[in-house]
Amino acid sequence: MKFQYGNGQCPLEGYVIRRGIGIGGFGEVYFAESDSGKEVALKRIQKNLDVEIRGVRHCLNLRHPNLVAIYDIRYDQEQQGWIVMEFIEGESLREHLDRSTDPLAGPIHSYEQGKPERILPVFAQIIAGMTYLHDQGIVHRDLKPANIFLDKGLAKIGDYGLSKYISTSRRAGQTESVGTFHYMAPEIGKGEYGKEIDIYSLGIILYEMLTGTVPFDGQSTQEILLKHLTADPDLSMLPEGLAHVIGKSLAKNPTNR
Repeated sequence: MKFQYGNGQCPLEGYVIRRGIGIGGFGEVYFAESDSGKEVALKRIQKNLDVEIRGVRHCLNLRHPNLVAIYDIRYDQEQQGWIVMEFIEGESLREHLDRSTDPLAGPIHSYEQGKPERILPVFAQIIAGMTYLHDQGIVHRDLKPANIFLDKGLAKIGDYGLSKYISTSRRAGQTESVGTFHYMAPEIGKGEYGKEIDIYSLGIILYEMLTGTVPFDGQSTQEILLKHLTADPDLSMLPEGLAHVIGKSLAKNPTNR
């Protein structure tokens, strides 16, 4: 990944960049230190600036142990928006799941893929964070393993408050989405964004944590989306109780979740 800023640069007053840690659909994320020595993550918003800043502003005062804390919104000299966030040293759930499928890697956290007694305490933390967001009237809309972080025994949800959208480019005639199609509820294509879409994503995530794979996959985006709309998940490999919970969370009709 090629980042715009490197170690020692100060694009935002009061903070020194130490290294880039991620690039996503909305911008770049850096590990940085404040002038007083506090370690933070800085997210530079490069797309839909006004929309994103407005959404994040609603989340500034949210505090929960299972959410990545948002400290502030700042602007640099070029009026580019930056989100000042809690820095998480651990890896994402996506990275853990990817490494856990490698038999040489072995378990690297407090649970092992496929073992409910180890997975459910971690998943319960994700549920706690999402319940808090929903109680505050906030729908995540892009919940996936890449936005969940494992840090010192805690699961923390990040990237909440950012706008999630599906739009069609007139020029290319292609659908653009910041979400990952494997975790997207069927009704998102119709522009419905209730908290039920997060429940659907939670069901997909738990299924993947237990089995190592997502319930709906395919060779193309269109094939995956069609399966979300029409196919039933294969729950045969899951324990009976969990199969019932996941099956209900993946109901096609959001009112049945």
